[in-house]
Amino acid sequence: MKHSIIFLWLAIISFEIQAVTPENISIHGKVINVENESVAGASVTVPNSRLGVNTNANGEYFLNGLPAGKVSIRVSFIGYEAKVVNVDLQEGTNEMDFTLERGVVTLDFVTVTAQQREQQMLDIPITMSSVSAQMLENANVRNLEQLADFIPGLSIRTQTPHRPNIAIRGLTSDETSPTAQPRVSVYMDNVPTSRASMAVTELYDMERVEVMKGPQGTLFGRGSQIGAINFITKKPTADFGGYVSVETGNYGLREFEGAINMPVIENKLMARASGIYSYQDGYIKNTSGGRLNGKNTIGGRFSARYLPIHNLKIDLVVNYQKDDNPGTAFMSQRYPNVNGVSDIFQYEASLDAGKDFFNKRSVFGSMVDAKYYFNENNYLSYITSYYTNTVDHHYDGDGSIAPAIDMSEFVDANQFTQELRYNFSLNSRLNGFVGASYWREDVDYTIWFGPDEQYMSYLLLQMPQYMINGDGTLGYPMPGLPNDPQLGPLAGMPLPANHEEEMNTGAINQSTDFFIDASYLLLPRLSFTAGIRGTFESFKTTTEARMIGTTPSTLGMLLGNYPNFFFKERTLQAVKRDFWSMTYRANLKYDISPSSNVFLGYAKGRRPNVLQFNSAGEHEVMNAESVHSFDVGFKWTAKQRYWFDVGIFYQLYNDFQTSKWDNANYLVDDAGRATSYGAELTAKAALTNYLEVFGNYAYIHARFDDTDSEGSKQEYAGKTFRQTPENSFMIGLNAKAKLSRDLQVIFTPTYSWRSHIWFEDSNEMQPEDPSLARLEQDAYGLLHANLAFKFNKPNLTLSVFACNLLGEQYVIGAGNTGMMFGVPTYVPGAPRMFGAKLNWRF
Repeated sequence: MKHSIIFLWLAIISFEIQAVTPENISIHGKVINVENESVAGASVTVPNSRLGVNTNANGEYFLNGLPAGKVSIRVSFIGYEAKVVNVDLQEGTNEMDFTLERGVVTLDFVTVTAQQREQQMLDIPITMSSVSAQMLENANVRNLEQLADFIPGLSIRTQTPHRPNIAIRGLTSDETSPTAQPRVSVYMDNVPTSRASMAVTELYDMERVEVMKGPQGTLFGRGSQIGAINFITKKPTADFGGYVSVETGNYGLREFEGAINMPVIENKLMARASGIYSYQDGYIKNTSGGRLNGKNTIGGRFSARYLPIHNLKIDLVVNYQKDDNPGTAFMSQRYPNVNGVSDIFQYEASLDAGKDFFNKRSVFGSMVDAKYYFNENNYLSYITSYYTNTVDHHYDGDGSIAPAIDMSEFVDANQFTQELRYNFSLNSRLNGFVGASYWREDVDYTIWFGPDEQYMSYLLLQMPQYMINGDGTLGYPMPGLPNDPQLGPLAGMPLPANHEEEMNTGAINQSTDFFIDASYLLLPRLSFTAGIRGTFESFKTTTEARMIGTTPSTLGMLLGNYPNFFFKERTLQAVKRDFWSMTYRANLKYDISPSSNVFLGYAKGRRPNVLQFNSAGEHEVMNAESVHSFDVGFKWTAKQRYWFDVGIFYQLYNDFQTSKWDNANYLVDDAGRATSYGAELTAKAALTNYLEVFGNYAYIHARFDDTDSEGSKQEYAGKTFRQTPENSFMIGLNAKAKLSRDLQVIFTPTYSWRSHIWFEDSNEMQPEDPSLARLEQDAYGLLHANLAFKFNKPNLTLSVFACNLLGEQYVIGAGNTGMMFGVPTYVPGAPRMFGAKLNWRF
């Protein structure tokens, strides 16, 4: 397949270059709306021909290869009335601007850049979704979990801000190994922030969020094996303006957010600054003191745009976010809290007394994006970025008052990227890009473990019932190992209460990529899109483990890890490997009409090899995971009021990389072959000026195959991918009413529902006691609502909102570290929350 794609593109490019003649007739201009705003991504075509382009970020287009004389030019963008104009073309370059008008009743659509150029969603032959700034505001989307409800096939769960669980089409990306790369790429303004500890971001001052499903290697690089999420922030404009908002609610919620846009030098230099402060007490009370599962976040962003000459644009974006959150409530259902309550949905935990649990994280990044335009549709882009990230996370691994499993994680990571890309349009028939990029990541990951072995011993010796009394109070410590002859010379040996140890793993990950991706109009209604990316990767990982202090572990003698308990002591070790790979895609799109099409596609995705060390200090090199994905889809829009799209996919996995606990290491394991298939659909309708309805649905059947490539039965045969609901949907509406000339009310309720999920690929219940809660979540639904009162003079919006209005009880995580010792922990989802928000725009 890859050789066919390369040969085909070389043939097409050669043909189009030869077709360029000196006497080419062309036309260029700009597409705007009646408010004099540029319409980026609009389709500009010559009906019944193979000529067509999309307007660039400035709303400009360039069509060439045209015949002399009268030619019809059609301009369209979803949400606007299409316009067809007859133009009498002269030799050389002609000029024509277009103004599009909205219909009386229209949907709100945005420009997307999924194919690294401005387009409308109708033109893109892949399954994707986009959430606009207007929708984020109307629905008062507060976090990534709520955002995921608007995207069929996307699931996001966040136990801690440094380890979100992001899944597209059932494939999860939350691993922490320094060399394990994501399956879902997360981008901020086209810059990768895909390491799990960098991925979570506050949704303030956003332009839109784009989600592409299926392998996106040629478009977004090596980390997008099964999809990509791109957060597009608002950029500076030539107008002065901004907004300020304040928010309050239950659980001590208080939030301040704002942005200001300033022209510095007229039509040359403009800047935008925005920020957020968000605080909320934890919704879990810790009887030992303090709250858990809360939030304390501050974020800031500065953007500047410089236009030194008419065809050069330079964007600078600087981002900062700091989380200083309380700890995560990893709660036991085996043990009650000190008040004798075992129900975790009483939202009261009893974690270790006298200890401070927390989630601290910082992300700082800067990006420069320079574009030099040769003409409106041919330009050179240079992007460079640098991101740093730190994490300090302290947690109670056993979920009880006992000091058995006390752990911390530390992360120090930085990423540097450079990309040079040339976007081209040859004869207005072949539109795409070609380029190269370099990426480097330095990661330092440390796990600290400080057990009280006088309580840990109950878990290790399989006597968990003695660690906590039936009323939830702390049991008696075990001062020494039992005088059991089976323990030999270890019988009766004292158990320490203050042993400490740590393991450090580092990595230097590098890649150099070369890529090309383009669409070619084969016939007036038939286009072919294909791309290929070659990647050279270099991974180096190191490890060392040591005891801290002077108190060795007694239990470590039983495990063979003395003087440590978990991590066998070892001096610095290193392993390095280089890999070469290729990913590619090919799609056909047929336009049934100017407002509907069908597409068929194939793509190969790849997750790189993983270098890792097990608890014994032995290095392992896991095979790269690959997926062959087949997609067919249909997109339709009508009267600027209706939108419908559906995508059906079938995916085959080889060397599936699952995760499992190896002592205290959460390692990657090869689970063999797997298959997933399903469907995703989205529908929107503007029924009147005052009522819009929307919804989506996803069906995902994701299972491990019965046998591997050699015909042997697999360990996880028939098991469901973790964190994957087979069915999910969301429905919602925007209802508006004009109460007076200067006052409008907008009501936006949404209801999302997900079917049963497992939290581990093994699909197992807690093995020691089948009567305990299993590592799964039954089907549940969440109702959110936002009621906004919008005033014209002054431009104020007062809104009241509620999340989980029905008070649904559900868990967002299960198993965790305690599962290794028969005491899995569970993290309850947020209860009903409500508040009010005041926003002023100027």
